[in-house]
Amino acid sequence: MDTEDRKNKHNEQAALTIAIILTATWIFVIGIIFYLYPDSARQIGYDQNLTALLAVGLFLPLILIWIAAVLSRSLSAMRRETMALRKSVEKMNKTLDVQIVGESGNRDRWIQSQIAQITAHTKQTDSHVSELADKALEDRGQTRPPRNTTAMPGKSGLPKDTAQADLPLSDDQSASDNPVTIRELIKAMNFPDNSKDTEGFRVLQRAFNDHNTSKLLHAAQDVLTMLSEDGIYMDDIRIDIPAPTAWRSFANGARGKEIAGLGIVRDRTALALTTTRLKNDSKFRETVHQFITQFDTILTEFEKAAEDSELTQMGQTRSAAAFMLLGRISGAFDAR
Repeated sequence: MDTEDRKNKHNEQAALTIAIILTATWIFVIGIIFYLYPDSARQIGYDQNLTALLAVGLFLPLILIWIAAVLSRSLSAMRRETMALRKSVEKMNKTLDVQIVGESGNRDRWIQSQIAQITAHTKQTDSHVSELADKALEDRGQTRPPRNTTAMPGKSGLPKDTAQADLPLSDDQSASDNPVTIRELIKAMNFPDNSKDTEGFRVLQRAFNDHNTSKLLHAAQDVLTMLSEDGIYMDDIRIDIPAPTAWRSFANGARGKEIAGLGIVRDRTALALTTTRLKNDSKFRETVHQFITQFDTILTEFEKAAEDSELTQMGQTRSAAAFMLLGRISGAFDAR
């Protein structure tokens, strides 16, 4: 029994005790009066009107005392039952929350396993189709032309923008001689996982030295840094993986329902904090606008060369996650 229950029990007992004391005191006082004035008591007994009035005067206070006592006990009992009901409801809510979280976790794990299986089957199918195509070409005495894996096939001949600042990495001029490939761009858009990610820094070095991707990566770096100042990290927020068709539709200028899959961000805290900063921080707004513009520009060229699986991988990078979060808040996905 907790403190509130003990308090209610004490109130009920106190109400009963007070009623008994008041009743005994009233009866004692009336007895003293009749003892001290016996003639008046006999005279009242001879007059019926006085007798009725005396009865009312004697018993009405007692009735009021016990009505008050009963009401007090009833209120205490109702208060105790209300507390017990509230505790039961809170316990049920906690149980439901635990069940919902458990079911949500199980559902998320099941969805992820299904996605992994679908991805594996897709890769196997693509590999099988490629083998059949190669075999058919060999039977005809032909060979398949090598696939152009350059991330920016339409802009490979542009000079390097010397106005862009580089990360404090070693200067590797040979890395900028060849265009950045699709896989390298995807890895660069995700940024290195930690200080020991040597391959990630190497790829990021090449991407920063490339004119076509350096502006996007600088803008993405600025946006991710600003978001981290509010405690928002792309690895922590929940974003549904968009279908490749949504990326292709956006790259081709579609807006509204056709690209609705790009704006499914489920982290309410990240949405609220980012929306507030976007309204109040002009520098953040300018950085977000630049980032979305650069991402749109790169995606338009990237989509032409990338396969569906590569678009899916790109959509899981930290830069793409930031784009989906900021694009939803800024209205970049709205119909025009």
